[in-house]
Amino acid sequence: MNYFPLNKDQKDWRDRVAELATQEIGPLAAGVDASGNYPKDSINALGREGLWGLRTPKEYGGLGLDLLTTCLIVEEIAKKCPSTAMCYKMHLEAVEVINLIPTDYQVEAFLKPLGEGKVFASAPGGESGGQAGDDWRPNTAGPSTFKCVDGNILIDNVRKSYVTSAGQCTHYTMFCYLDGYYVEGPANLIVVESDKIDWEVVGDWNGLGMRGNGSAPMRFDGRVPEENILGADISTKVLWDRYFSPLQILTYGAAYIGVASGAFELACAEGGKRHPSGSRRIDSPMNFRRISEMSAQIESARAMLHCVASVADRNPDMSPLPYLQAKVVCSETAVKVTQEIMTMFGGTAFAGRLPFERYFRDARAGLIMGVANDQAYQRIGGFLFPDN
Repeated sequence: MNYFPLNKDQKDWRDRVAELATQEIGPLAAGVDASGNYPKDSINALGREGLWGLRTPKEYGGLGLDLLTTCLIVEEIAKKCPSTAMCYKMHLEAVEVINLIPTDYQVEAFLKPLGEGKVFASAPGGESGGQAGDDWRPNTAGPSTFKCVDGNILIDNVRKSYVTSAGQCTHYTMFCYLDGYYVEGPANLIVVESDKIDWEVVGDWNGLGMRGNGSAPMRFDGRVPEENILGADISTKVLWDRYFSPLQILTYGAAYIGVASGAFELACAEGGKRHPSGSRRIDSPMNFRRISEMSAQIESARAMLHCVASVADRNPDMSPLPYLQAKVVCSETAVKVTQEIMTMFGGTAFAGRLPFERYFRDARAGLIMGVANDQAYQRIGGFLFPDN
């Protein structure tokens, strides 16, 4: 259900992607999880439908869709394959600033190719420096500061700890500080073209959940033209708060409400089936209450997410507070719902006879991914008590 009112285009896109996810992405999900292989066929299916350019303006060949529609689409993908949804969500995050405030150079170099389905990107997170051979452990100092020499940004053997779709992308939006630009507050953003720089994947992803998202450390080395700086003429705080954070945070919420609703829809179908005795799992009063309570939790979180996305579409300068609140509510709903379903289905679920344990594992990443909930709550408190 959607308690928040949708227009016809939003409903059409939701239903169109739901069909694609059911027919092409969902059937591959179990194999992706079991093998840990990157869901390349599923990602390519999204590209075939023009969805790599989901937020790219129509005048450059993209779909030009709003944040609310974006959340609807990410949720439908996550219902069937959370790993695919996470890879796709990270692509949307990585190219958002390119879509919104490109320079003339970036229109030709990145935006038009994005509209043509030639760009698939990711946003590397964390930076380890490869200290003590541990590329998985990000340092606490934040991104490196790069020198700018003769119109080029010098990237010297930089190691990013977690790169979703590692080695699979045409472009990477990298976080860094730049000499001569803004060096306080949030980091700068630059676009790294994978065919114009040396790189390698320096680890194998073997995750507890989201097993197909290929989130591995990478090493980057080379030169990037200064024309690849995103939002170079505005402060990084404005860049993050207005142009980057809304989509970044809300699509995390959409992915995890998709995990919750995908597991819940299956639980409704399986819980209503009759055993040979004629009884159903939902005939237990405790299970009947569980599934009723889960429905209320999911619809509450979804309505909040859609409300915030809709307001953000109308007012991109609003406070980040609602984004953060929607993200923590959606991710914690996914954890609660999948845990209750595992309990409701007991040994059948824990034996892996149904994919509930996959959703259960995938859901837990929502507490620590993106803006981790502990960090998000700290920021939420800062908005509520600015003088604290």
